Amino acid sequence: MTPPDAVNPYGAAPPPPPERSPGSQRPRTIDNAFWAGIASPVVGFVMFALAFATISDAELQMVLGQAGATGQPALTLDQARALFQVTIAIAVVFCLVLAGLWIMFLIFMRNGRNWARIVITVVGALWFLLTIPTVVGGAAGGIATALVALLQLATIAATIVYAYLAPSNQYLQPR
Repeated sequence: MTPPDAVNPYGAAPPPPPERSPGSQRPRTIDNAFWAGIASPVVGFVMFALAFATISDAELQMVLGQAGATGQPALTLDQARALFQVTIAIAVVFCLVLAGLWIMFLIFMRNGRNWARIVITVVGALWFLLTIPTVVGGAAGGIATALVALLQLATIAATIVYAYLAPSNQYLQPR
């Protein structure tokens, strides 16, 4: 142990990070981007629940018929329903992890980290592109799911647009 009066061989401690000036309060556009970003996974889970709730036994039976036509082993309707529920449970856990990461990046952006805004932009653009087929009509659930998907597209777009407005750019500039 080094005595208190000994010289530190490593030099002085690094200076603390600069404090934000009083005039650099978080702009409303960042808060709007944050809350629109929070709404995106919430709307996504609503869309997921709608898709899950609208799958009927007739649709499961149709999938079983198609699987049987390709020579795959036959499942009963109860087995198919159980397999579907397990698949949904795994997908929900995966989506919860992704939603947690998305919210973490939103918090970093809200705290002034420009790199988090870039991550949100890239992930948001991919999310936007992957949601478009649901709006166009490639998902189960009909018009209700498509409308919720459209709402999700709007929340993702709002998140990205608010994150790049002039007050947001000034707030997220490197110090």
